[in-house]
Amino acid sequence: MKYHLIGDQGVSMRGIKKYLEQQGHTVTGSDLKTGGHKPENITSDIDVIVRTSAANDHSEASVELEEAKKKNIKVIRRSEMLQQIADGKTMIAVSGMHGKTTVTTMAGLVLANAGADPTVFVGADVKDFEGVVRIGASNIIIIEACEYDRAFLDFYPKILILTNIEEEHLDTYPNGLPEIKSAFIEYINHIPDDGLIIACSDDENIKDVLSKVKTKAKIIYYGFSASRFNHLDFTLPVPGKHNIQNALAILALADYLDISPKVVAETLQKFRNADRRFQLLGNYNGADLLDDYGHHPTEIKTTIDALCERYPDKQKIVVFWPHQYKRIKPLLDQFAESFAKADLVILKPIYFVPGRDEKNDIESENLCELINKDKEKAVVMSDDKEIAEYLKTKLNDQSVLLTIGIPPVYKVIERILNNE
Repeated sequence: MKYHLIGDQGVSMRGIKKYLEQQGHTVTGSDLKTGGHKPENITSDIDVIVRTSAANDHSEASVELEEAKKKNIKVIRRSEMLQQIADGKTMIAVSGMHGKTTVTTMAGLVLANAGADPTVFVGADVKDFEGVVRIGASNIIIIEACEYDRAFLDFYPKILILTNIEEEHLDTYPNGLPEIKSAFIEYINHIPDDGLIIACSDDENIKDVLSKVKTKAKIIYYGFSASRFNHLDFTLPVPGKHNIQNALAILALADYLDISPKVVAETLQKFRNADRRFQLLGNYNGADLLDDYGHHPTEIKTTIDALCERYPDKQKIVVFWPHQYKRIKPLLDQFAESFAKADLVILKPIYFVPGRDEKNDIESENLCELINKDKEKAVVMSDDKEIAEYLKTKLNDQSVLLTIGIPPVYKVIERILNNE
């Protein structure tokens, strides 16, 4: 078959492309990063078009979607394609607002080292997978099942790992937490009665949702408050209580699959997280320079907590690039609180997301004002070169730098290291 991927430079789409090509299919693609979207990209010999959630009628990809409609070519979402790939296989899905990429990576590595040879689709580049997908020979497939655009409703996993539930993707869920919980209930009811749910007992929203589902699937709890799978007998090389929680989920999964604790410990003691997850990019003037993908208040707080754990006596300098007006405005107070343990905060202007965002009466200056309410420590700066030059005057062996956010905020670090 011939597939055309709209948004083919996206992380998940790159994994799908590699998988389809490995299966012998022909794959073409288009992306704003590689020439943009054009009607002529949609040729009559294409059997199926796969689009990202960002490729919709309100985006620049609309010209290709319109052409597909004219030519009567089937268009499916990325999540539908993944479910088709998973048909006939045992799907292990990882869901929740935070930790999906790390848990998926951990699960894939443990199962691989146990000889299960899974196929793993992950939301970031993983060095041990040499990319964003590990293609295995068994009937086990591990995926991240994201709630954005209600994409997880396209999935029917046999095993679900549920990390946390809270307010996020409020462009998809404008009515907030009640609407999010309802979507999770609908999704969890996709788990068959002979399936398994591995859930974090430390999350009250998860427990509330699970009390309302109809599936008879077995539930195993993990977490600091769980009766089992509540501690590690080994030390992780990555810091943070959230990563201990992530590893506890893997303990529960491995126990269910009869994978020995020794394999789990040996694997996770050597764990290298995916790209942009507390990733050390270099050192400047004695200061370590780290980057992280965190973009939600909970993720920012837990990442800064991990920074404090790893560098307890150093000045914590954080550069944050806020992503999406629709996320920042309703969570503004939480964003401000998430920087409580940072010593210096540099904010870039809010990143506008074409096709799924709208500018409203909020700017980074509003966030800056809230952060500075008790202590002056935040500034707004827009130019990466200016930020890099400013940071060079601040960084030394008594400090550490963290860049954090969805957009390429790490380019500030690249400028510092390249002396640009």
